[in-house]
Order: sequence, then structure tokens, then C-alpha cells
Amino acid sequence: MRSIGFCAAGAAGSVCILFASLAIWTSAAHSAGYCVQDPRIEAVDLSAPVDLSFLNQMKANGINTIIRYYDHEDETLPGKTLRRAERDLVIMNGFKIAVVFQHHNDQIASFTSLRGRQDAERSLALADENSQLNGSAIYFGVDGPWKSAYELANIFSYFQEVKARLMRAGYRVGVYGSGLVCNALLRTRLAELCWLAAPTFWPEFHDYYPTKQWRLVQMPTTQCGGRSVDFNLANGTDYGQFGY
Repeated sequence: MRSIGFCAAGAAGSVCILFASLAIWTSAAHSAGYCVQDPRIEAVDLSAPVDLSFLNQMKANGINTIIRYYDHEDETLPGKTLRRAERDLVIMNGFKIAVVFQHHNDQIASFTSLRGRQDAERSLALADENSQLNGSAIYFGVDGPWKSAYELANIFSYFQEVKARLMRAGYRVGVYGSGLVCNALLRTRLAELCWLAAPTFWPEFHDYYPTKQWRLVQMPTTQCGGRSVDFNLANGTDYGQFGY
């Protein structure tokens, strides 16, 4: 379970209450699902395919966007990858879609130039399958608390390949990761959008959150609609989602 322990000052103080409440509710989520309803939360991410029952629950919660995964053929979880039939179901029921690529991105060994090329090409193939609109984003997971110069250099090499290929294809590059990684990649323009990961112990979460340079911030994992989900706060209306 990921928990949120950050309390923002000033106008964002209410977010502190929301984060703390969700951390408490999440402790009971495995026995009894908690489906959050809050106007500040408009997106949900999950690694399992959705169905109509789940979408109806999300609609009742005021969710606007379903965030799903792109992955290689040898998926890290069965059903992790968004395919066309699921995409059509989501869009037909009035939701937008956002996507994140993740294939063992919780291992620093995954961050090489070669993997950046491979992951970008696979993402573009899936974007084509899912009729992902030009100008929308594909996020790439950096799922760890990495901060050394060596680790960041590997992450930069990966994103240099990702950016080159996505820009040619007309897509924006997003990064899911720590405050440190988001800041570094946005500063060097290797990514345009930041999705701030939930673990508050990852480097610079507490420093980066108040900057509001992120487009999404992930909440603790809970259960809702028969799925394990993460609800997300949105900063503005554009975080690279697509749909009609």
C-alpha cells in the first residue's frame, strides 16, 4: 500500500486533509472498497481491463478520464495493455483516456537508449491501434526513488530516444515519477508533462508538489468497482488525455 503523508500549506491545505483521509481509508480498502467522490479528483488509473460496471461506478464518482497502460507483448501483468475493444468501450461511454507505458520500469536496468527506442516504438504501435489523437501524451513510468548521477544519466538516455520518436509522430512525452525526476526531465525538455507518483518518500515529492508544475498527482491505492485503482488529482484540464 502506498500512503500519502504530505500536507501542503496555504490554499492547498485542504489537499492535506484529502491525502491523509485517503491514507486512512486505504487501510480498510482490501476488505471493503472505498470509491472516492471529490471534485478535485477526475482521473483514475488501473492495470486491469475495465468493463461497463466499472465505468458506471466511475461515472457515479465524477471521474472524467480512465488511465490505462501500454506494454510489450510479454505483459508484466495479464490484461495490462489497452487494446482497441476496451478503448472503444471507454470512449463510447463518455470518458477520455490517458496512457502510460510501463514494462519493468521499476528496474533501473530498463533505462537504456535501446529500451527507450523499443518502448517508444511499441507505444506508437499501440497508439495507432487505439486511434490515439496527435497532440495527446504518452507517459513513461520511472517507478523508483532513483537520484544518483549514474541513474539520472540512464534515465536521460532513455527519454532522449523516447522524445525523438514521439515528437516525429506528433505525440507529447509525459513522465510518471518522483518530484526529482519530473523536475529534471521537464527542465531539460525531455518530457513535457509530469504525473507525480504517489510515494511521498521518493526524492523531492514534498518540494515538487507545491510548485504545481505537475499535471496529475497520484493518490494511494484503493479498491473501487471491483478493481484495484489509484485516483488522481488533476492540475488544469489538459494532461494529455484523448477522446471525442
